[in-house]
Amino acid sequence: MNKYKTGLILSIGMLTISALSAQKDVSSFPNIIVFIADDAGMDFGCYGNKVIKTPNIDKLTREGIRFEKAYLTSPQSSPSRTSMMTGMFAHTIGTEDLHIPIDSSTLMMPHYFKKAGYLTGFMQKTHWGKNGDNQFDRMLNDGALISGNELSNEIYNNYTQFVEEAKDKPFFLWVGFWDPHRSYNRTICPQENDPAKLIVPPFLVDGEDTRRDLADYYDEITRMDGDIGRMVSYLEQKGILENTVVVFLSDNGMPFPRAKGTLYDSGIQTPLIFMWKNRIQKNVVHDNGLISTIDLAPTLLELAGAKMSDEVYGKSFMLILFDHTKRGRDYIFAERNWHDTDEYIRCVRTEKFKLIYNAYYEIPHGTAMDLSSSLSWYELKDKQRKGELRKEQMQIFEAPRAMVEIYDLEKDPYELNNVADLQAYYKEGRKMTQLLEEWQKETKDHPWWWRRRPDQSDRVTGFPLYLKRGEFLGI
Repeated sequence: MNKYKTGLILSIGMLTISALSAQKDVSSFPNIIVFIADDAGMDFGCYGNKVIKTPNIDKLTREGIRFEKAYLTSPQSSPSRTSMMTGMFAHTIGTEDLHIPIDSSTLMMPHYFKKAGYLTGFMQKTHWGKNGDNQFDRMLNDGALISGNELSNEIYNNYTQFVEEAKDKPFFLWVGFWDPHRSYNRTICPQENDPAKLIVPPFLVDGEDTRRDLADYYDEITRMDGDIGRMVSYLEQKGILENTVVVFLSDNGMPFPRAKGTLYDSGIQTPLIFMWKNRIQKNVVHDNGLISTIDLAPTLLELAGAKMSDEVYGKSFMLILFDHTKRGRDYIFAERNWHDTDEYIRCVRTEKFKLIYNAYYEIPHGTAMDLSSSLSWYELKDKQRKGELRKEQMQIFEAPRAMVEIYDLEKDPYELNNVADLQAYYKEGRKMTQLLEEWQKETKDHPWWWRRRPDQSDRVTGFPLYLKRGEFLGI
């Protein structure tokens, strides 16, 4: 476990983070606000999408540091979020399946922030259960009407009251947007993005329905971007933005077939931006090594002069925030388990290669019900019936599929050409296999045969047999 931990000290002016901590000068520590999207991929202007409208998130990048190679520990909401919050892998703390709440003995970031003298709060989506909620001082959703994905005025007002309440003590606030999670409602969400101009990934059909589907997704990202701009502007108006660390990321990939719920980069790569005006580097990009969201909690807590339990697997990358030439991780790990359909998939990724292990190789890739009732899914299935799908569009429908997938990421960034059967990649594949096995042992991963979960929807057609979770379990 010691390979996952590090102790970092950063000089800021005449004082260091560690020195401030020793003095217990709580007011000297920064506020920390985390904005987390629900099902956003890499579709932001600052990440190379030239047609989507994300001016506020792009501004955060100009004022801070953008990570090019940041990855999640899971392509699913609740496992990903509990991992971020605890510095632990989901299978280690028992939250690997979708909707499994965190238990009462597992400590999350707010526990440590409160010990460091912070006022803690969350708003909108959490997806870690009541035991997680109870670790915060304030639940900003209380008393507010939640309707659709939009940020209501009630919850925004709770946000401003929370900031006012903090006053002379620093705060930690987790803002979990519902955007751009499905379902989409064009009558509520302003239509800001033109379907004719957007970017269609090669694994989707470039058709009218898919473009409409993608435009709806873009529009919710744009709406979230506006909400972020509004909330950051309030901090600026109150004169506290310069002492506030602003973080933006997503919980998993875009809510489309072959993205969310997969261990391809389309499912586990995340935008990651840090801004702390006049304190960390401005308008820089980090692409030297990999960043894992297992390290988010230790990093944020170190900025607050606090330390997590020695048992966590995450390690702080705080130094990189102040010196982007420093290297990140050499490799990251991710897992996919039950999410409407059961899976046992594990992967290890380096900068150049990725290895994916599929335990249930004899059946097609499982998908989430919200994806298999989407316009883009039906357009794929229509082309499949007609025998018109290209190789890259067939990938998630193949059965049997390969137990082992290896991708040369420099030559094949979309991960479309499995090279596990080529001799030239055997040596590298064996290295990654060993890394994966060691990680599974060290993090107490369960073997694939330990259990099988029933599917809630059909893998072949996507049809939802049971609409409510539990019905298919007889609960």
